[in-house]
Amino acid sequence: MASQKAERRSRGEIDRNYFFGDVFIKTGVAVALAIGLIAAYTSTSLAQAVTHGDWAYLSIMVGFGAAGAVLFLFGRHLRKTATHWDFD
Repeated sequence: MASQKAERRSRGEIDRNYFFGDVFIKTGVAVALAIGLIAAYTSTSLAQAVTHGDWAYLSIMVGFGAAGAVLFLFGRHLRKTATHWDFD
C-alpha cells in the first residue's frame, strides 16, 4: 500500500478559508447571542409560545437558531480545511 501524498494548496486558498471560517464562526456566535437577547427581552418564553400557538415567534427563533448553527458549523469546516492536511 503506497503512502498518501498530501495535496498542496495555495497560500491564498488557505488564508481565505481561515479568514472566512473565522468570520462565519463569529457570525454564528453573534446570531446565538442575538437569539439569547431576544429571548431575554421578550416576555414570552418558548414554552408559552408553544402552548399559545405563537407560530410567528417560534418560526423567527427557530429560523435564526438554525441559521446561526449552520454558519457556525460551516465556519468550523472552513477553519479545519485551512489548518489540517488532506490526509489527517
